[in-house]
Amino acid sequence: MALTSDLKPQRKPGFHLELLDGEMLLLHPAQGRVLHCNQTATLIWQLCDGQRTIQEIAALLEEAYPESASEVMRDVAAALEAFCAADALTFA
Repeated sequence: MALTSDLKPQRKPGFHLELLDGEMLLLHPAQGRVLHCNQTATLIWQLCDGQRTIQEIAALLEEAYPESASEVMRDVAAALEAFCAADALTFA
């Protein structure tokens, strides 16, 4: 699936964030899936509520981190691709 800025990512049930040994992990215990998340990926995951578009998620991050605005869309796309590879998202 090609990610376009108007899609609305939604977290799939069963996945949750957990802090283990100082690292943030996205876990799905029943499926045995584990994905390491940096601070940006953690924020993106939390914003994937099925209500916001990819563009809106990027805009919120650009507003919160104006010094990194030029990198935000690339970071959002990379995080969403990782979440998709882990089968953790659906899209509206």
